[in-house]
Amino acid sequence: MESIKNNRKFLQIVMLLIGLLILVYVILRSGIIENYQILFSVIIPLIILAFFLSLSTIALRVYRWKFLSEKYNTTISWHDASLVSIASLFYANITPGKIGDLYKAYYMQKCYAMSFFDGISMIFYERFFELMILFLAASAIVFIELKGITVIILEVTAVILLLLLFFYYKADYFLSLLERYSTRIPFLKKIPADFKIRKLPFRDIFGVFIITVFSLGSEFVRLWVVALAFGYSLNPVLLTIFFCLSIIAGLASQIPLGVGVMEASLGYFLILLGVASTDAMAIVLTDRLISMYFVLILGFVFSKFAADQYSGVPE
Repeated sequence: MESIKNNRKFLQIVMLLIGLLILVYVILRSGIIENYQILFSVIIPLIILAFFLSLSTIALRVYRWKFLSEKYNTTISWHDASLVSIASLFYANITPGKIGDLYKAYYMQKCYAMSFFDGISMIFYERFFELMILFLAASAIVFIELKGITVIILEVTAVILLLLLFFYYKADYFLSLLERYSTRIPFLKKIPADFKIRKLPFRDIFGVFIITVFSLGSEFVRLWVVALAFGYSLNPVLLTIFFCLSIIAGLASQIPLGVGVMEASLGYFLILLGVASTDAMAIVLTDRLISMYFVLILGFVFSKFAADQYSGVPE
């Protein structure tokens, strides 16, 4: 078990190093180092607006977790909803496939005595609708132009969505299989007998969907505002499509934070929209600083506060 854990850590470090190498290569090729002054020529009020849009995205994620908690018969305070939601942004982004998001399920089990599998169900709704909206927005590229890599990204995302949806609605069947063979397979013996996934009614599911639309929508607007701060008034529809494709590429890479892949793909798409390569990298780096890297630092700080509260709960 220890060797498996060490291998995962090693693989995670290797993937991160690959991402960093890609990022360094893209930055060097963009010419932004020679023209670094472009980073100081932005319209400051627009950057401040973009920063507040990033905060609004976080706030909507906090509200979504509180909303879901209540639908699973658990009243969580705004304080705790903020702690667990923002702290999970750190754990999710430093792990491949955002598996660190499971932290929220552990937190709810520890601090609110919620079933761990109810927590997993809540995370499922969050991830599924985010992927669905990203895919639907990105798939609008078919009305523009399809290229090989774009087709692959969309196909992979579609398959993942279908598998998630199939697993969710057939969860009871899979769980019965696990229960049937749990005595024969050693690691299945560790699965609790109360392993059940509770589905929400359509009314509540639609509420989660709407909150997710606004959450991702604020991200799309933020990138458009950042581009505007550098003097580029880009087509918001095309920018949203390309932004979604770059997010999906980053997720598919399994590199923590999508480092390198996200910057390279988004920079490439901005160039397709007529942005100079140096300016494209300046926009990408600024947006990533305001969103992802700021969120990572904020999540790390909140994870420390959450750990203190978590450790204070008696066993």
